[in-house]
Amino acid sequence: MLNRVDVLCIGQACWDLNFHTECFPRTDEKTHAHTLISEGGGPAANASYCIASWGGKAAFVGSFGKDHFGQKHLYDLKSAGVNVSRTLNSNTDTSVSSIWVNGEGSRSIINYRDGKETNDLDVSGFEPTCLLVDGHEHSASLKALQEYPNVPSILDAGSWREETKNLSEKVTYLIASNAFAKDASGSENPEDWIKCLSPNAPYMAITNGPTGVYWKDPKCLEGHIEAAQAFAIDTTGAGDIFHAAFALEIASNHSFYGCLCWANAVAGLSVSQYGGRTSCPKPFDLPSLGLLESVPE
Repeated sequence: MLNRVDVLCIGQACWDLNFHTECFPRTDEKTHAHTLISEGGGPAANASYCIASWGGKAAFVGSFGKDHFGQKHLYDLKSAGVNVSRTLNSNTDTSVSSIWVNGEGSRSIINYRDGKETNDLDVSGFEPTCLLVDGHEHSASLKALQEYPNVPSILDAGSWREETKNLSEKVTYLIASNAFAKDASGSENPEDWIKCLSPNAPYMAITNGPTGVYWKDPKCLEGHIEAAQAFAIDTTGAGDIFHAAFALEIASNHSFYGCLCWANAVAGLSVSQYGGRTSCPKPFDLPSLGLLESVPE
């Protein structure tokens, strides 16, 4: 029997250590963190958690170490209602990120990962309405795109890597960070980003933090959505939350532009809270679904 899910999420699971301090330490200097949030992370894993917490049906395909961080992360996803039947317990150490956030909300991140891709992840047995991949499990992502060819697919293109570039040419929706767009185009100009990336996928959007979202669709309509008004104290996980919100509503068959508007508003709520996954808005805090009916001006 197939497992019906709204969104099948494939990619990275890591453990995040979020340190909040007034300023970053200089070389050979110690500083004090006034807050520490220790929680599961990783783009696809975070997205699955958020979708499940909002009442959607989510599955996560990825690997966890057999260490404390990996097993705690797996437990947390299970407890949230995420289908983890196709996850793999590997003998490698769990990926860990040390995230420093200063008093202005700026971040610096150090991530440890052993660098080995998990080639034996199983993506079969699902009946997904939508696929969301983050590029960190390239082989499994390609398997899913082949296994479910008629399902709309989304790539969370966070950083420029050859594997991510390859996937960007195979998905329905390319949702890229400004960092990915800058590396791809060699430019700081959003117009160049759109020209560079729009041939890759039918639908394309670029998230650019406080300046909002740039987008283009198959009809060659393009535009810009202003960022949600928010006082940002920590942007960790905002992109993951954006992709989760976008994927959930694509699975509900809403328009590309409407999904971007709603995801933009949802992510805007998260930056006023500390943490990544911790900052995922509660269901009763989510913005009006009326945003899904938005049309380009």
